[in-house]
Amino acid sequence: MAKKRNRSPEPPPLLIELFPRKDSRGDWGSESYPFCYRVQEREGVPYYEIGCTVSVDLTLMLRAAVNEASLGLDPGEVEPLTFCRLIEVLRQRCAERLATAGVKGMVRELSELAAFEAVGLSRIYAFARDELVNELFVDSEDTPVYLDHAVAGRCETGISLTERERNALETHLDTFSGYTLDFENPSLKNDLVIGDAILRVSLDLEPVSVNRFALDVRRLNVTSLPLHRLIGLNVLSQEAAATLVGWLEIGGNVTIIGETGTGKTTLLNALDELVERRLRRVYIEDAVETKDMLERGFHQMKVKVDPFDRGYGRGRTKESEIVKALHRSPDIVILSEIQSEEHSRAFFQALASGARGLQTFHASTVEQAIRRWVNLHHISEQSLLDLGLFVQMARPDRLKQGRYVQRICQVTQDRGTPKLKELYLRDRDFKLRDVAGEGWPNPPEGTEGGVFGSRIERARRRIADSGEAQ
Repeated sequence: MAKKRNRSPEPPPLLIELFPRKDSRGDWGSESYPFCYRVQEREGVPYYEIGCTVSVDLTLMLRAAVNEASLGLDPGEVEPLTFCRLIEVLRQRCAERLATAGVKGMVRELSELAAFEAVGLSRIYAFARDELVNELFVDSEDTPVYLDHAVAGRCETGISLTERERNALETHLDTFSGYTLDFENPSLKNDLVIGDAILRVSLDLEPVSVNRFALDVRRLNVTSLPLHRLIGLNVLSQEAAATLVGWLEIGGNVTIIGETGTGKTTLLNALDELVERRLRRVYIEDAVETKDMLERGFHQMKVKVDPFDRGYGRGRTKESEIVKALHRSPDIVILSEIQSEEHSRAFFQALASGARGLQTFHASTVEQAIRRWVNLHHISEQSLLDLGLFVQMARPDRLKQGRYVQRICQVTQDRGTPKLKELYLRDRDFKLRDVAGEGWPNPPEGTEGGVFGSRIERARRRIADSGEAQ
């Protein structure tokens, strides 16, 4: 009597099957295969949706590929043990399985999707594929995702993370961050490369999170707008932009001030991209938010340090690398953000030693930034004279995406006492106006005014040329 063959269990459903299936684009606003996206208003509130374009038959093939790749994975294949390597190994295994099953089109995209499905992050991957999603948030285990959208602003969703997804985030952050997640240290932050996006993932669990789970996923490589686009969007004027670029090229320092989400890093990247490419840039960042322009002939040396909240007692702190910056012979030093008193002291020490460049600092106004430095970080008023120019960013409506340069001013002195000289201000018609007149800003000490003027004129031409090339 023939033995009855045991049927192998059916592979479990995929996480992406929780998305509505769309066989055609229909009225969806945008598409990044295999997902489509739209924002619709519901009772006056923007509501964000994701659809999946994978057919039923292809979904079954993906289930089998994910199941086989997961069960047959040899840990020895994942060398070195990094998140990117894990995804690549799974992607290759899934691609082989899909090819064997007869899938011929979009294998790269489908195998990458299958790899993220295998590690429980396929729906995070779906968010990452939409370049208009800047940041997403989850406040508890039981509440849905909400996000900041580049066009629609703050959006609500009906998408809630499953227990598997929450556990996957916890596991991968714990495994690949280099730090331990436990009751004593219930918070983790790490950068994950998901698709073409670099995501800064911050996770808080109990006892820090009262609701046991809180998530903040921020896209670090937001599609950076070039300077001419920012000018077109009235973020700043062409004259102000050329002044800032020229100032940086003659060795001046620029500090961009603003609250969270006001566009500080966007402006920093746009200015960096227009500054003369042959100048040697040294970047010091805990999260790599600056653009990689090596292939375009830019001279960039990047240093990654430990996150501010994990850096104490370790060798790769931002303050130690700032102090060492001059030993790397930079023309421009670019800091992602000055956060702590230690950062500030190291920063002003570097300024006093001749380092100049671009940096960001959290404050609502320039005056508040100065008070924070002097009163909380114990920086002397005399040290403020090395700062050069301030750019103050603003975002008047926290639920909208509009952001702009509110003012630009220069730190000058009156009998040794720092003073602020207003250079550009928004007027009643919302235009950024030159309010200082001819001769301002005063070029850095040792720089001839004619050299500064020629740099501004060259920057103005490059801005115009970059706009015409688009």
